[in-house]
Amino acid sequence: MKTIVLLLILQVVFFGCQSPSAETELSENTFPAEPATPVAQAAATGENTEYLDWRSLRINGKYPLVTTVKNMDGLLGKPDSVNTIDWNETCSSDFRNESSKLAYYSAYLFELFDDSLDFQSVDFRKNKNVFLQSNDLKLNAATTLEEIKKRFPNAAQNMEKVNVDEVGEVETISLPPSRDYSDGQWLLMFQEGKLIRIDDWFPC
Repeated sequence: MKTIVLLLILQVVFFGCQSPSAETELSENTFPAEPATPVAQAAATGENTEYLDWRSLRINGKYPLVTTVKNMDGLLGKPDSVNTIDWNETCSSDFRNESSKLAYYSAYLFELFDDSLDFQSVDFRKNKNVFLQSNDLKLNAATTLEEIKKRFPNAAQNMEKVNVDEVGEVETISLPPSRDYSDGQWLLMFQEGKLIRIDDWFPC
């Protein structure tokens, strides 16, 4: 039984609270308030035993998750759209400010502030050619659930099933973004055994 947070940002990432239910139902652009039970951590050090290092990930194998408009324009072309954020419908965070916007580049969603872009999510259903690369791990539309289970067996034990509006049931694995403890989690969503989406989740 877990509380869920609705992220209603026009089409993607706005938060709002909802009562827990036996089976979590999410709209296409929402995240659980609490992702699957966090990966086991060493009691003495508070370090994660399994994690997907935020600093190592590269957009299409080239740029870090915090990059510039110039870089993304060169890699993917001009954004499909840039939308304002309704701050009455979302919670604040350390990296957001009132001048932030949402920039959609192909399958990627970024928070845009000034000339900086901060990765929010990638939807591989929208473009099967995009990918995130972390050292020898390539995450894209061809990535299988079995591959991730083998690489992150502890996290896979806590996998959850969630209903996503207009998508259906997905299997979700959550992973910390660093060895050190963090409130944030990666949410890796699978359907029919294939990775369809990755969200950078952080609690309100």
